[in-house]
Amino acid sequence: MEEKIDFPSGCFLLTTSVVADNADSAGGGSGGLARGSAVSGGGMWMGVSELAAGHDSVPHHHDDQTTIVHVLSGSMTFTVGVDGTEVFTAGPGDFAVIPGGVVHRESNPSSELCRCIVVRNSETPTVRNLE
Repeated sequence: MEEKIDFPSGCFLLTTSVVADNADSAGGGSGGLARGSAVSGGGMWMGVSELAAGHDSVPHHHDDQTTIVHVLSGSMTFTVGVDGTEVFTAGPGDFAVIPGGVVHRESNPSSELCRCIVVRNSETPTVRNLE
């Protein structure tokens, strides 16, 4: 059950359970990559993403929105660029930053679910799947 508590300063506390349900509020999914929204405010969005072991997203970008990904569990390999010339893998505790408009694809080479916290510099996340 979600509860929001507002404070006079403009701060608020949101108690919720975030589910990677591919909701429109999270921009939807990309192939095997599922997304879920947690909160938006102050020009930012925060949510979660999940990618099952051995699965991939489709190539996509987020218009002009920079994406910061913090890997909580599993690992995520990022293939970056239309031609896939850059490849790097982030594991638990790592942060990956993907500039706005950069085409990328995620894959999970590990044997466990990859779960991440994701932040974008927009209150309304955009996902442009290219397949």
